[in-house]
Amino acid sequence: MDLLWTVGITVVAVVLLLQVLVLLIVMNRLLKLQLWAPRKTASLRTACGDLLPVLDAARIEMEAAGFRYMHSWRERTMIAANDSPANYCDVYHHLGQDVYAEVYPTTSPYDKRLHTVYLWNTYIDGKALLTVNDGMLHNLVPYPARVTVINDKSKDFAGQMATHLHVRELITVQRSDPAEAPQIAQNLMERWLVRLEREGKVYQRGQRSDETIYGYRILLALKMAWNMRRANQQKKSQASASNANPTADMAAARQLRGRYDFVRTLCALRSMQAPRWYQYTGFILSALAFLALGAWWWGLAGAVLIGAIIALHEAGHWLAMKLAGFRDVQVFFIPGMGGVTSGEKHEARPLTHMLVYLAGPMPGLILSLASFALIAWQPDLLNTTWGPYLSMAALASLLVNGFNLLPVLPLDGGRIIELLVVARLPWLRFLFSLASGLIMLVYGLNLGDKVLLGLGMLIVFSARFQFKLAKAASLLLQQKVQPAKGNKKFARAAGDLFDFLSQASFSKWNYSSKLTVGQHLLTRYLGGLPGWKESSAGLGIYLACIILPVAALLGLFYASPDAMLHMAGQGFSGILATSDTDKPIKIDQVKATRSWEEERKILRQSRTEKIAAALGDDRAIILKNAFEEASEDDPEDALRIAKIYYAENNNSVQATYFHADAAFAMAIALREWSEVDELSNKNKNDTDIANYLQEAEAILRARLHTQGDKNDARLLAEILQTRDSDTDNPTQLILRQEIVKLFAKDKDQDDIQLLRAHQMLARSYYTSGRATEAAQELQMAEADYDCATKKTDNYSCHTLKQNQAWLLISEHKYAEAKQLLAPYATKEKNLPIGQQDQKIKWMIAILQKDYQRSRQEAQSLQQQHSPSTGNWLIDVLIQRERPISDYHTDLMLVESLRNTGDKDEANKINKRLLETQGKTRNASANSELTCVISVYGSAWDSQLQQSLLNIEQRETRCVPRVNTNQMSR
Repeated sequence: MDLLWTVGITVVAVVLLLQVLVLLIVMNRLLKLQLWAPRKTASLRTACGDLLPVLDAARIEMEAAGFRYMHSWRERTMIAANDSPANYCDVYHHLGQDVYAEVYPTTSPYDKRLHTVYLWNTYIDGKALLTVNDGMLHNLVPYPARVTVINDKSKDFAGQMATHLHVRELITVQRSDPAEAPQIAQNLMERWLVRLEREGKVYQRGQRSDETIYGYRILLALKMAWNMRRANQQKKSQASASNANPTADMAAARQLRGRYDFVRTLCALRSMQAPRWYQYTGFILSALAFLALGAWWWGLAGAVLIGAIIALHEAGHWLAMKLAGFRDVQVFFIPGMGGVTSGEKHEARPLTHMLVYLAGPMPGLILSLASFALIAWQPDLLNTTWGPYLSMAALASLLVNGFNLLPVLPLDGGRIIELLVVARLPWLRFLFSLASGLIMLVYGLNLGDKVLLGLGMLIVFSARFQFKLAKAASLLLQQKVQPAKGNKKFARAAGDLFDFLSQASFSKWNYSSKLTVGQHLLTRYLGGLPGWKESSAGLGIYLACIILPVAALLGLFYASPDAMLHMAGQGFSGILATSDTDKPIKIDQVKATRSWEEERKILRQSRTEKIAAALGDDRAIILKNAFEEASEDDPEDALRIAKIYYAENNNSVQATYFHADAAFAMAIALREWSEVDELSNKNKNDTDIANYLQEAEAILRARLHTQGDKNDARLLAEILQTRDSDTDNPTQLILRQEIVKLFAKDKDQDDIQLLRAHQMLARSYYTSGRATEAAQELQMAEADYDCATKKTDNYSCHTLKQNQAWLLISEHKYAEAKQLLAPYATKEKNLPIGQQDQKIKWMIAILQKDYQRSRQEAQSLQQQHSPSTGNWLIDVLIQRERPISDYHTDLMLVESLRNTGDKDEANKINKRLLETQGKTRNASANSELTCVISVYGSAWDSQLQQSLLNIEQRETRCVPRVNTNQMSR
């Protein structure tokens, strides 16, 4: 039930989101429209050309209703669009009812009526009454307040006439003289936009020649978009429910009306120009939304960095479009995905479009390479305060813009390939688009990349439209449809495209599909397709824009490898820091690696201030936390804090937990400090460490004797572990037993310290020859850590199973050992822990003399790859995704090959082993060849190590290394 609710809510949310997006798109187009005064001039009826049959049919209906034809108007459309065809209407008057009527061809393709009638009367106060029966046009044109508009819902003209007369009777103002009505209507038309401006519905956008250009205000545009959306849905439902089989004359008239509206709509879309305030507002609001979402994903610094890179990228597109004469150029961000620069110039040649595409990524690439070259020339810049920012910005810009040049839609590289290579192969273009979307979708799902996932979904969802576009473009090429020579008027080209889309092949398409496909075909129709010379030149430029930066980057890495690797590492560190949403990037996270002195000074000051401010019972805890923080990377400050901690807690009357902990902290701090202290002080430091450990141990044993506190027990166990430095000494067995008992006083199912103590004790039993007790200890570890309830990807349980497997192998229980590792067969295969599983299986196969199986295991291990980071460029730089070929694997494989009789392959590997040994000998300047493999008795896999040492001695005639721990004993 919960699933059904979730699915239902999701579907409703998606539907609502799509409705909002459609509404915003319509409002966006209305805000971009440029308006001017819709002037009327007298005209002959025959001047309307193809629309004359529609007006003739309307005349018959009007005269039958008692109206008398007066004259015709030619009206310039209110939308300031070049080449847009004019409106034509007939004016009628009903003498008996004193009603004027204007008849226009219907502009909506979904309206079953071919003409629209406007009934009106004017009054002596300058107002007018207007009754219309066309919801679409009524919602598209705003009316001044002095015009009372009735949107009639009658199904026929008689009902509309009755509605008009009924409303007119309610108006008590005297109507104007019939002779003056046309002049009043004319004046009202000429001052239409002026009155709307006074009412705050439109505003002046600028001047064109001697005329004022207006634009819709936001609230009016939103209201109009909403009304148009509702009216459009109503018209579609009415059109689908009526006139399923129109007559031949009606079908021809509808075709003429559809052509007229198709041309007017494309001309209106072409005339759209976003005003400056709209461009700035759209850019700023989308940028803020991008930064807000980016700050949540990448941290504020990461969002600003990526936003700046995208802004530079889009600025390149914007400048190129402006220089090329594109119309309505606008830049805005898409939150979480990137940016878009929109513009239109249908008549531009393909090479112009290609240069516009390249103008986006190339500035960013050039600046990135310039930054790399600057660092190669001046490596010390990495140590400055702004050096890390330069590294991160240069690397991020290289990744973003380099990725954008990949030949995958909708990236700029994919658009270039689409433009130059597959433009003449529409079906290949469709497959290319679909494959690009699927690649991004799959890649985004695998990596969890929201940007790639979103782009992939958008492309896949548009597959239906891409199919229609491919069908139309293919037929366009087959029929060799092209504009007449010397005539590239936009309106004429739009009309020709409508005639092309009116063929039987597209008979099932609705008007919206034809309009959208026609709009996309205009670029090919007016701009033309690239010839082979143009395509070759464009591809050459595109490949050069890829090859030259790569060559330059490789040259910089060859010329200054240290500086380049340092810069790359510094940049990747900053980029990876921005991807941590829980820890947004901070200034001190991208400091140069060689400026640690300054960073250390800041951290020391911060710890000192915390300690100085600490009072009361919390002071000891704050000192302990400060010590642990300093112990990670600042031994000197850790020793300083430990001394304060010890001085404030070692003089209490009664021994406390903090006294013991402070003594233990002194021992730890001295041990870390002794590694950087002078060698002459080593003996003194060792003595002091031992004394502090003994002091802490004595305090805790005394406390446990009287109180038995679990915190004391755990601290004592940690102290005893610190003393347990000789892992192969059997005398430590009793100490390890005590450590396990102490940790067990406060155990839980995720106590990793108790698990490690169990494993250490089991290993002591194992090296002492007490295999049964070792197995029991491992079983206790498994029970205490509750591995039965944990998943098979738990690292600690996995290592525990490996310990048990080695123990079973020593007891010749090979089947049980393999069964233990079976659940982990496909987990973490490429990681060291997974490779250890295969070494165990190889050892079992060798002991069982199953040499074919041992060969398979060794070859499988040799063919494994180191784990990928998920970023192909990072993998290339750190040489990931390459097969592992280490010394141990070669020894395992050569043993298997010799036992299976493949001597030639074994000798090849033997040669590689000798080369490795030769390099070791040259490096050490020692004539004696020392074995690489060492055997330690405390290791669970000592049996494997001994086998590998035997193989190495046989193959390379090396001398085993001496185990210094065994010599000392």
